[in-house]
Amino acid sequence: MKIYLLLNQAYPNGYALTKRFHLYAKGFIENDHLAKIIIPMPTETDDSENKLTSGKYDKVPFEYTWKSTVRSKSFLIRRIHDFTGAINTARILLKDKPDILITSSFSTFFHFFLKFVSLTFPLIIIKEKNEIDFLRKDTVGKTDLRKLKITSQLFHGYIVINELLLTYLNHDLKDRKPKVIVPILVDDFTGNQQLEIQKTIVYTGTYLERKDGILSILKAFSKIKEKYPEYKLILTGSPAKSEDLPKITQIITTYNLDSSIVFTGFLKEAELQKILLSAGILIIAKPENRQNLYNFPTKIGEYLVSGRPVISTKVGVVGKLLQNGNNIIFAEYDVDDIVQKIEFLIVNPNLGNQIGQKGREFALKNFNYKYHAKKMINFFNELKHQ
Repeated sequence: MKIYLLLNQAYPNGYALTKRFHLYAKGFIENDHLAKIIIPMPTETDDSENKLTSGKYDKVPFEYTWKSTVRSKSFLIRRIHDFTGAINTARILLKDKPDILITSSFSTFFHFFLKFVSLTFPLIIIKEKNEIDFLRKDTVGKTDLRKLKITSQLFHGYIVINELLLTYLNHDLKDRKPKVIVPILVDDFTGNQQLEIQKTIVYTGTYLERKDGILSILKAFSKIKEKYPEYKLILTGSPAKSEDLPKITQIITTYNLDSSIVFTGFLKEAELQKILLSAGILIIAKPENRQNLYNFPTKIGEYLVSGRPVISTKVGVVGKLLQNGNNIIFAEYDVDDIVQKIEFLIVNPNLGNQIGQKGREFALKNFNYKYHAKKMINFFNELKHQ
């Protein structure tokens, strides 16, 4: 079977969806099928690591449809990129004729165009769904629902990341198309690395309180620093474009945290993995809202695979799958409770190591990319024979 994946993010170095699509493709290939990732338009700034427009990364072939990975600063040229990218994507599909096309989030126009292309040869279009629609809204109106129902007619089926999204599609959108649940996916990156454990608390989420609780984590760390000044808070990525940046800066200034916080900037995958493997504690503090109830954070999978102890709020599917005190430590979305859970792991390092190891075992068993790729292949075969 030939399976192509349309990705709307940078590749091979990117964010959660990039990693998810990569493991889809890698799993298909390791299950003896053909797979390729197509990026229809430029995704990068001038200083990006992703310079190659085509090649192979960790077994997976990929191709940008434009002659450069760099996205123009000009609005007009970006529109040209988008239009040309759609045309070039169609050319690739018509030439290679894949059996299955998995698509991420693109414009409605682009998905209508893909549907038109699919009329020329037997192509099954699968929508990958890992978050709720209109995720920044607390409620969705009837007009929004009508738009979603129209767009849903363009797909033959769905890959959904958890049962809550499955229920949302079946009941809220009344979409009865076939679906398969594929949770977060992991690849074991530990190898034979034996790194010394550091006195660090590591956070790799977005710099948004609404999504990952960055402000709560900073406030909790300010209290930990008073009692355990040797600990550092390591924050990966950059807060420069965050709407919470003024509040982040204010907390750091108010509590004099400059010397205790390390902003790493965006890291290569190997560098990020070393930070995870040597972390004293890994943390995320998602508040309960519509967005977080329906998602399943990829970073939890990476945290768990590292074998280091993880602190998380219990929001969404994470709270249903993992067990407090066994393979994770759950905290309330409350600064004082987060402080308490951090301190518990600081004073109980052996127990923390045990919890981290149990979390690793759980992730490798339940989030194995090759197993779930095989499950998707069976799902595709069923669609082909309907």
